[in-house]
Amino acid sequence: MLRVLAFMLVLVGILPMAWGQAKEVADIETVIAAQKDKVGAILLQQQRGLADGCGKIAVLMPSAVTVYEPLQMNAGKPVKGSWLVRYAVDVCGMAQMRNIAMDVVNGNVALAEMVPGDTLTDRALQKDVVKSFDMAAEVAMPKCVGNPVIRETRVRVYPKTPKDAWQELWIGRMCGRDVGQLVKFVPNKNGTTFSMSLPKSVTAK
Repeated sequence: MLRVLAFMLVLVGILPMAWGQAKEVADIETVIAAQKDKVGAILLQQQRGLADGCGKIAVLMPSAVTVYEPLQMNAGKPVKGSWLVRYAVDVCGMAQMRNIAMDVVNGNVALAEMVPGDTLTDRALQKDVVKSFDMAAEVAMPKCVGNPVIRETRVRVYPKTPKDAWQELWIGRMCGRDVGQLVKFVPNKNGTTFSMSLPKSVTAK
């Protein structure tokens, strides 16, 4: 299971940068702001499906952007680009993180929900982890029909450099019970491998 890890390349409103980079950040901020209503609708729908007892969510602000493909504009409209936006949200009085992938497709910005939390995985790696998580949950709960809903991810050990391994706790909900996996990620020259093990606790905090 090999995927390339994308680290944070642009932090909105935090780091000083060259004019060209600042222009791109300003353009991305403008495009992101225009998606506010769509983001709110997607995250509300996601929240209602998380089975965590809260069906309400308030989007506070985009807190960080990971750029996978630089944004290109033409006559004030996006024509190319791919990035992930991490949003700070309020879920029934609790501060949490939600993630939305944005891609420019045929001049329009396509949005897709990602798993909640502060996971460092990109979309391709995340897809592989979810698939493995589903299989592990099926083994752990063979009488439960359906796949778990990933309700939280937490980085337990952060990488100091892009070459370092890191660990995350992934928590899902299945048949009324929480199921968890401790996921260890190891970057290499071909991408990133990962392995799973049962955590001592599925407590996300």
